[in-house]
Amino acid sequence: MNEESNKSPQEYIQKAKQEIERWESQGPGFLTSVGDTILWPAQKLAEQLIPEGVQESVSEAIAKFLSGISSLSERLIDKEQVLEKVNSFKNENASELEAMDKAAKHYWNWHISYAAVEGAGTGAPGIFGLPADIPLLFGISFRQIQQIGTCFGYDTTSEEEQEYVLKILQTGSTGDIKAKVEFLVGLKQIEQILLKVTWKRMNAAMAAKEIGKLSSLAALRQFAKSMGIQLTKRKALQIVPVVAALVGASFNAVFVNDIGRAAYMSYRRRRIAELNGPEEKVTIG
Repeated sequence: MNEESNKSPQEYIQKAKQEIERWESQGPGFLTSVGDTILWPAQKLAEQLIPEGVQESVSEAIAKFLSGISSLSERLIDKEQVLEKVNSFKNENASELEAMDKAAKHYWNWHISYAAVEGAGTGAPGIFGLPADIPLLFGISFRQIQQIGTCFGYDTTSEEEQEYVLKILQTGSTGDIKAKVEFLVGLKQIEQILLKVTWKRMNAAMAAKEIGKLSSLAALRQFAKSMGIQLTKRKALQIVPVVAALVGASFNAVFVNDIGRAAYMSYRRRRIAELNGPEEKVTIG
């Protein structure tokens, strides 16, 4: 039995809450920051060589994927298989939250490897592979969020969960701390609404109406545009044939890792609030 399993359920929950709080206050990861510093001169040069229209194509690919996100929900995951994975950890005498955590980490790590392979394949053709790479990258990220959410007991294919999944995608994919805080606020607002449904303080129809007020097609397209700019700049070195596959694999792995962490911490926070009952508050801001 490992050290985590020796903790009481409440000790484990307290440690998890501390990890969540640390993640919420973190900016871009160390490797991302160092990579930006080292590669910045080369990236700036590569950006100038990117043909006009590539960035726009990337933004359009993101917007198209996000607008069709609901039609993907039922087709990407096997919920029963995910729940079996959680139960397998419960059978090893893990507490409820610990079993969910272990299963979620399994899918989180698996998708990092998957994204690296995908990035190497679509990165090989260089910057011209971006319009094909982006939908695949977001598809992997979306599936990862769904599987992690399912580990924590949520039906991520349901209509009322779609905006929450999207907010996790936005929170995890930004490399800017200010934007991350803004997305976290929106994420927690939706979280509060969904918690009220769990605690029978709001019905599903009212929740959907309240969540609808927080979503905006204009905001979605703005996110797609800003993300298109960010991805094109960060993948600019794919224009160099010798390193294209390596850049694609490395970036995609880091990108999916960040989104996996956002999903893991967010669904964890939500589950802890539910385990502690209606008195548990989810801090916004």
